Formats: sequence, C-alpha cells, structure tokens
Amino acid sequence: MNAQMTRESVYIAGPRGRLAGELCYRDGKAKAAVLIANPHPLMGGAVNNNVVERLALDLPGHGYVTLRFDYGGVGKSGGEPVDVAENMRHFWETGTTDADPEMGEEARHVSSWMARQFDQPILGVGYSFGAYALASKVVDRLAALAVISPTLTRHDFEPLKSTDAPVMAIYSDDDFATPAEVTRDWVGTLGPRARGHMLEGGEHFYRGQESCVVDLCSAFFGQALEDRGLV
Repeated sequence: MNAQMTRESVYIAGPRGRLAGELCYRDGKAKAAVLIANPHPLMGGAVNNNVVERLALDLPGHGYVTLRFDYGGVGKSGGEPVDVAENMRHFWETGTTDADPEMGEEARHVSSWMARQFDQPILGVGYSFGAYALASKVVDRLAALAVISPTLTRHDFEPLKSTDAPVMAIYSDDDFATPAEVTRDWVGTLGPRARGHMLEGGEHFYRGQESCVVDLCSAFFGQALEDRGLV
C-alpha cells in the first residue's frame, strides 16, 4: 500500500514579500528534498504548471520531499502583481525582464529555508526560466541539478561551470526557445558530470510526457546521491 501523501502550504520570507509554496511528502524518511523552480511568470510560471505540478506530486512516490513556490507577485506570493500586458512584448523579443535576477534571488531564499528545515541533501529541478534561477543563484547549495528546457540563448548559465554538482538536461527536439543542438553542445561543455536526454515532440511544454520527465529526474537524482555517497 502506498504511503499517504501530505500537501502542506508554507510561506517563506523573500526579497519582495513572503513567497507561497507547497511541500509534498509521504510518510517515512525521504532520501532528499527537491526544490522545483517554475518557468517565467510570462510563460505560465506558476505552481500549477503541468510539468511543475507533476514533478511536485509524483517525486514523493519515489522517496523525495518536494517544494514548489510562486515567484513574487504570482499566485498567493507577495509583491507587485506581474503585469503580463506591459511586459509581454519585451519578453517575446528578448526572453528576459528586469525582474529575472530578483526571481533568482527568491529561489535562493527558498533554498535557504529548505536547508534550515531538512537534514537531507537538497536537489533542484529548474524548468525553462527556472533552470536559470537555480543555475545562477542556487546551484552552490545543491547536491545535483536537473534542468528542463534551459533558456540557454536568453540567460547566463556560466555559474554551472564552477560547480562539481552533477547536472542533467532534459530537452526537446522541437523546442522553440532553445534549439536541441544548442542544448546538446552545452551539455558537452560541462564534462562527464553532465548528461542530456532529448525527448521527441515535447516542444517546450512536454504535454503528455510529464511522467517521462518525472522518471528521468528520479533516476538521475538516485544515481547522483549514490555516486556522492549521500544515501
């Protein structure tokens, strides 16, 4: 019989106000705690995103605690509401907004909270913009990092080159945001600690492929914890 799932609302102090999040876990000791960082708010970056939600709800069945949260101004998180109309044109032209670094700082605040709450290793999954948020501000605190459709042509991922944390990239052969060959070549620059998995027909949104994404992340995290002697 599967252990019962608990979903617990939490509020974490952030640079723009308190950040609303949700912990998900099952009975018994977890192998690690996983921080899930959403895509950009202008691209569906909220806790109910299809990939984010599936990771949050399914990884506990693989032995992990998960925490997903909304950036400032999104959902129940404090801060000025995200003005989609004002920012959308600029975002589609550049793939960035002035608030991007601040959202990365919010992810770092959440990771600090997790480090105080759990004595297990902290892992990360960043999806789209969320990959940048974790790579730029949080990777030094992570035992391993999975990035899903990382926004390599829009944001700076250089901090990943100065960490020894294992990295896995999940990407699609038809992603409108970052061409598959760009992601494949980037994974190669990170050396043997990095691996990549290309999914066919996932576009940027992986609709119908959420279970595959969960399974890839779970397997990667389990191997990374074993390789680093953390299980």
